[in-house]
Amino acid sequence: MNDLRYALRLIRQHPWFSFAIIATIALGIGVNTTVFTLVNAVLFKPLPFPGGDRLVLVAASQPSQGRQFFPVSYPDIADIRQNAAALERVEAFSQSAFVISEQGNPPDRVSGARITPGLFAMLEVQPVLGRTFTEGDAKAGAPVVVLLSHGVWKDRYALDKNVIGRQVRLNETPATIIGVMPDGFKFPNNEAAWALALPGERAENRAARDFTIVAKRRPDASQAETQAQLEVIAQRLAQQYPASHNDISLRVQTFHQAMNGGPIRLVFLLMLGAVGFVLLIACANVANMLLSRAIGRGREISIRTALGASRRRVIRQLLTESVALSMIGGLAGLVFAAGGVKWFANAVSNVGKPYWITFEMDWVVLGYFTAVSVLAGLIFGLAPALQAARVDINESLKDGARGSDGRRGGYLSFALVVFQFALAVVLLCGAGLMVRSFLHAYNEYANIPAAEIQLARVGLPQSRYATPELRRGFHEKLYPRLRALPGVQSVSQTSHPIGGGANGWRVEVPGQTVTTNEQRPAASVLIVGASYLKTLGMALLRGREFDENDGGEGKEFAVVTQAFASKFFPGEDAIGKRIRFHAGNQPKAWMTIIGIAPDFRQIGGPASAPQDPLAFVPYRFEPQSGSFLTIRGQITAAAIRAEVARLDGELPVSNTETLAEFFERSNWYLRVFGTLFSVFAMLALGMAAMGIYAVIAHSIGRRTKEIGVRLALGADRWTILRVVAGRGLLQLGLGVSIGLAGAIFGCRLMGPLLQGVSPNDPLTFGIVITGLLTAGLSACAIPARKAAALDPLSALRYE
Repeated sequence: MNDLRYALRLIRQHPWFSFAIIATIALGIGVNTTVFTLVNAVLFKPLPFPGGDRLVLVAASQPSQGRQFFPVSYPDIADIRQNAAALERVEAFSQSAFVISEQGNPPDRVSGARITPGLFAMLEVQPVLGRTFTEGDAKAGAPVVVLLSHGVWKDRYALDKNVIGRQVRLNETPATIIGVMPDGFKFPNNEAAWALALPGERAENRAARDFTIVAKRRPDASQAETQAQLEVIAQRLAQQYPASHNDISLRVQTFHQAMNGGPIRLVFLLMLGAVGFVLLIACANVANMLLSRAIGRGREISIRTALGASRRRVIRQLLTESVALSMIGGLAGLVFAAGGVKWFANAVSNVGKPYWITFEMDWVVLGYFTAVSVLAGLIFGLAPALQAARVDINESLKDGARGSDGRRGGYLSFALVVFQFALAVVLLCGAGLMVRSFLHAYNEYANIPAAEIQLARVGLPQSRYATPELRRGFHEKLYPRLRALPGVQSVSQTSHPIGGGANGWRVEVPGQTVTTNEQRPAASVLIVGASYLKTLGMALLRGREFDENDGGEGKEFAVVTQAFASKFFPGEDAIGKRIRFHAGNQPKAWMTIIGIAPDFRQIGGPASAPQDPLAFVPYRFEPQSGSFLTIRGQITAAAIRAEVARLDGELPVSNTETLAEFFERSNWYLRVFGTLFSVFAMLALGMAAMGIYAVIAHSIGRRTKEIGVRLALGADRWTILRVVAGRGLLQLGLGVSIGLAGAIFGCRLMGPLLQGVSPNDPLTFGIVITGLLTAGLSACAIPARKAAALDPLSALRYE
C-alpha cells in the first residue's frame, strides 16, 4: 500500500508525463479489449442455451474429394443416435426456404429450416405463443404444422395472438401455425420459420444427404472422445453401405468451428494479432518514456539504496508505479472499447451473421481486460525498473547534474524504437493490403451502373409451374409489363446476380477423349434472359447476345467469356464452335457459341480467380424455378411486386435491392475490416513516430551542454543535424528493414482474405515504406532542427 500511495503521488506530481503514458496505454488496451470482445463472441462464447458449451454439429466429410462438412442422410441420424454414446441428445436440421401464402395476404419468402421434433426440446426453448413440435406431428398422415419466428409474427401478422391455428400455405402445401418462437430466436442461423423434417421416401435412402446433425455432448464426454466414436460409426457404415458411404467419414465441430471457420476465423485471429502488435508498440513507447524518467531518477534510487532498500525492493516500487499507470490507462481504454464494440455491432448488423453472435462485454472480456492491464504494466515497466535498479551508488550520489547517465540505457532505448518501427511496418502493410483489396472490390464493376439496376428474386413453385413451358410462359408475360412501366430502360433475368455465384456444370467439346463425367473440365454457367449483358452495360467483344427467341429448338446458342474461350479453344476463334454441358450425369443438347463476353468475376469470395471460365445459357433453353429479375431504370420494389401479383398473386418477390446495395452487402467485410486494420496501423504509426521523436528530444535534452561545446568549437548546423539525427535514422532504417522482412512473411496469412491484390504486393509495400520513412524522418528532423538552432552560450550555461 505504501508503494501504491507513492505511485499515485508521483502521478499527481507529474500530470503531463502521466497523461502521456495513460493515453498511450489506453489506446493499446482499448483496441485489444475491443477486438477480444469481437473474437470472444465469434469464436469462443457458448451458445445462449442451457448446456450451450456442449452443443456440437455433426456432418459428413470426404477429404480425398476435397469435401468438408456436408450433410448426412436421414437413416444416418438414427445410427448416430443409437451408437454415439458420447452424445446425450441427437437432433437434425435442413436449411430451406419457405413461401408463406394465404388468402388476402401477400406471399412472403423467408429463410427456414426443417427440423426433427425434439430439436427445440433439446435446446430447452419454449414458444411465446402456442406450442412446439411433438413426435405425433411427425407421424405419417399428420397435418403439416409450422412455427413462426417473432419477426414474421410481427411483420406479417402484426403480433395478432389469434394467429395460432391459422391455416396458411407453406410452399403450396396447406399447413397450420402452431406457435411463435421468442423474440430474437432464429436457430440455427437466421431462420424465420420451422417445419418438421418429413423424409417420406428418403427415410431409407442412404444417398439422400439433406441433414446436419445438432447434438449435445454428455457432460463427461470430450470432443476427442465424440470424434473417436463417430469414426467407428463411419467405418461400419462404409462396410455396410459401400455404394453410398465409401471413403466418407463423420466429423464433429463446435458451432463456432462450423459456422465461423475458414476466412472468418482467420480474419478475427489476424485482428487479434494486429492489436497485439499495437499493444506491444504502446508498451515499447511507454517503456522508453519510463526509461528516460528512471535515468533521471538515478539520484533518488541511489539514496533509497544507500538507506537500505534492496534491489528487489526498488524494482517492486517501480513496477507498482507501472501497473498503477497501466490500470488507470486500462480503465480509460475500457470506455474506448465500449464505443468500438458498439460501432462494430452496428456495422455488421445487416450482413447475415448468425443471430446468436452478440457483440457485448461479459465476464470473460472483463477478465481479459484485467489481465492485459496488469500484464502491460509489467511489460513496459520491467525493463526500466531493472535498468534503474542497476545503479552505482557512489557515482550517482557524486553526479549532481540532472540526467547525466553516461551511456546507461542507451542500447535498450535504441532497441525499443527499432522494435516499434518493425511492428508498425507489418501492421501498415497488412492494412494497406486490406484497403487496396477493398478499393479493388469497389471498382471491380465500376463500368456497371449498379445504382440504376434493380434486382428482385421471383420463385415459381413446382406445383403450379412444373413444366419448362409454364415457367417460360410466365416470364414472357411478365417482361412486357415491366418494360411498359415508366422509367424502365431494359429488363432481363439471371440465375445469379453478377458476383453472386453460378451453376457448376461439366463441359464437353467435340473430340474430347474423357470417358466419365467426373473427368470432364468444369465451368461456371449463368442462365440469363435476352439482353442480360446489355442491361448491365457490358459490350460483347465479338459476336452477338441472346434475343427473345434464342434457346428454343434449333436455336441452342451460348455466349462465353474470353477466359472460357481461351481454356476450351486455345488459339482458335470460339465463335461457331460447339459445346455441350452436363449437369450431374445428364448431358444437355449441343450448343453453338455466338458471342464472346469480357471476363469478370462471377463466383466465390475474395480468394477466387477474378476471371473464371464463364458461359451464358438462354433462359428459354433451361427455364429454372427461381431467378433474379434484372431491371435497369427507375423502378421501385413495390412496382415489381404489383406486376408479379397481377399475373400470380401467390408468388413472393424477395431480395429486392439495387445492384449497388448487393455489392455493398457482398463486400462488407473488406470495408469493415479494412477500416479496423487502418485504424490499428495509424495508431501504430503515430506511436512509433512519437517514440522516436521522444527519444531524440530526450537525448538532446541530455546533450545540450555537449551541443553547446560543439557549436562553440566551430561545428556548423549540418554537423549538429547529422550528429543528433543520425541515431534516429539508423533506428528507422533497421526498424523498416526488419519490419519489411516480417511483413513479407506475415502478409501471406492474409491471402484468403484479399481480392485482386497479391499478399506481397510491391506497390502496397512501397507506399507503406515511403509513408513510414516520411513520418520517421519528420520525427527525427523536428528535434534535430531545434538542436541545430541552439544558442551556444545558452547551451553552455544549461544546468
